[in-house]
Amino acid sequence: MSTRTRVLSIVVAVPLALVVGLFAVWAIDTKGAGNEVLRNVELAGRPIGGLTRAGLAPLVDDLAQRYPTATVRVTTPAGDVDASGESLGLSLDRDTTIDAALDVGRRGSVLTQPFTWLASLASPRQAPVLVTVDETRIRTLLAENDPTGREAPVEPSISGVEGQIVVVPGQPGRGLVPAEVAAAIPPAARDGELPIVVAAEPGEIPPQYSVADAEVVAEEARALTADALSVSTGSTSAEIPPETLRTWLGSSPTPEGLVLEFDEDQAFTDLGELLVGAGKRPVDAGFRVEGDRVVAVAGSPGTACCEDAAGELVIEALRSGGGGTVELPLKVVQPKRTLAEAEALGVRQPVASFTTNYQAGQSRVTNIHRIADLTRGAVIEPGETFSVNDHVGPRTRAKGFALGGFINNGVLEEAVGGGVSQYATTLFNAAFFGGLDFEEYQAHSLYISRYPYGREATLSYPKPDLVIRNTTPYGMLIWPTYTASSITVTLYSTPFATGEQTGQTRSQAGNCTRVTTERTRRYVDGRVKVDSVFATYRPSEGVNC
Repeated sequence: MSTRTRVLSIVVAVPLALVVGLFAVWAIDTKGAGNEVLRNVELAGRPIGGLTRAGLAPLVDDLAQRYPTATVRVTTPAGDVDASGESLGLSLDRDTTIDAALDVGRRGSVLTQPFTWLASLASPRQAPVLVTVDETRIRTLLAENDPTGREAPVEPSISGVEGQIVVVPGQPGRGLVPAEVAAAIPPAARDGELPIVVAAEPGEIPPQYSVADAEVVAEEARALTADALSVSTGSTSAEIPPETLRTWLGSSPTPEGLVLEFDEDQAFTDLGELLVGAGKRPVDAGFRVEGDRVVAVAGSPGTACCEDAAGELVIEALRSGGGGTVELPLKVVQPKRTLAEAEALGVRQPVASFTTNYQAGQSRVTNIHRIADLTRGAVIEPGETFSVNDHVGPRTRAKGFALGGFINNGVLEEAVGGGVSQYATTLFNAAFFGGLDFEEYQAHSLYISRYPYGREATLSYPKPDLVIRNTTPYGMLIWPTYTASSITVTLYSTPFATGEQTGQTRSQAGNCTRVTTERTRRYVDGRVKVDSVFATYRPSEGVNC
């Protein structure tokens, strides 16, 4: 053999021998490790070479305790978001981390494993720390704290529109994408370094749920509202058509999915309108007049549709397929004014009174007496207003009103409730001398001699109305009384202001006469105010201005 050949053989044989030796040593070392972690392996900076599964368990358990309190930092172009591991559902996956540690150096090509083993003699191999996160919690975090100017996605929903259940598609938003942030955290946590830092860019945020998800809820809603629902409370009953039922249903996103939602507020509003006659109205604490004394009287609770449980009963009835009548419990309605509050209003003595006369025996007198009865005991609280029409409502035969004469656009006619303007004029004058404000009033279009000229008010329903504001710091009790030929309205309170007529002027307004009546109000603290009330009279019936 030549020298050149011998040298070449040596050059080939030596590296080959080294490689064979490396493989042999690696094989011996690996085989010797058995079910232990291979030599020179670290987990989160801790040496774990030679540990068995049982030996790894306490070390991994100890490592796992760091993650609930660990900081996760999401860096963005607009600023950082810091959160605790617990708030993101971050936890170390114990079993897979142990499995991965035992697998270090045992995976990959058999041709490369010896070389990575050799490299570990100089630089330890790292076992990965494997963690999991809760994307739902990340979604919640980013919804509340997104420095990139987040526009929230709109989830698909259902709605009752024109008697039908329809699906409303969702719309994507923009900001940090929860799924992308959730996917970035586990890789960033593999080295065991804390805090865990991930970088994120804003992007399009898709809705969490699909139109198909909403359609499932819509089908449920359609099935529940296929038929009308019969309800009753007290002595009142009604049938709720499917078109109304569907307006009570919607959907809302939850961590578990889109769920059917019931709009109890809308249902209560609709039930209240459908069952408006149910129960009885509460009576506020008020007053009665006994001779010269004003006595405070306790109120009493009432009932109305419906108790809070009514919504649940309706839902149960819908989900059970309806059938029969749903009995809804009445709720107790407490008076708005308690006895103690009434006593604190300072209603103690007469502060103003006015009387007008009429011919006894006329049908209109029935109406004057009836509206007096309906308003007797009304209290105008400090700063509040009293509307005769709001308090009494339409004048009907069912309420005890009869036919009577009234002026309609300058023409004398008859209608149910005619004559109540005499009550309005009497109350108007009591308020005039009691120093109260007039929010709304209108004089008759024809002057009637039984009323003070230029100082009177007409009344019809819904307009014109008489609305009085109590500008005193005390309650104002309205107490009408009547005889066969007169009505008197007395106001009871604590003296605060008095009014008197201090002037009156007339001017022409076309064919009509404009009357301005000046009032001077004097207050107990010495203040004096001057204002005016107005009337416009036609010269005769049927003549316009």
